[in-house]
Amino acid sequence: MGQITTWDEFPIVEYVPGVFRQAVSGEKTMLTRIVYRGGVVVPDHSHEAEQLMLVEQGRLWARVGDEESEVGPGSLLIIPSNYVHAFRQLTDEDVVFYECFAPIRLEYLVGFKGPDASLAMMKKALAAAGNEDSA
Repeated sequence: MGQITTWDEFPIVEYVPGVFRQAVSGEKTMLTRIVYRGGVVVPDHSHEAEQLMLVEQGRLWARVGDEESEVGPGSLLIIPSNYVHAFRQLTDEDVVFYECFAPIRLEYLVGFKGPDASLAMMKKALAAAGNEDSA
């Protein structure tokens, strides 16, 4: 794979049920392409990496810190390091968005076997809400 590529070269990983992720990384930044399919709810979570998010398709309810909004195509979300945030798919249409992370999220690299504190936080919240199969 060269320095100029396409998403077709990166595997699609179902991170949690209904959340499909592709990730590409340099040394210091990471870009992901995310698809929500089937009524996804991503509960409160946070991570060390700063996150910039651009919605391409679909509609989401989003919370970043104390701010809540419905977002759609063209919406930009700026999520500082360790800010609690959450998302909910609002329609049956797939939601497609891109995220940029710095520093990179090692747990998003295919084959990573270390801990994923953000995923553990989401799974705990889903279990408490009785939605273990949603994320």
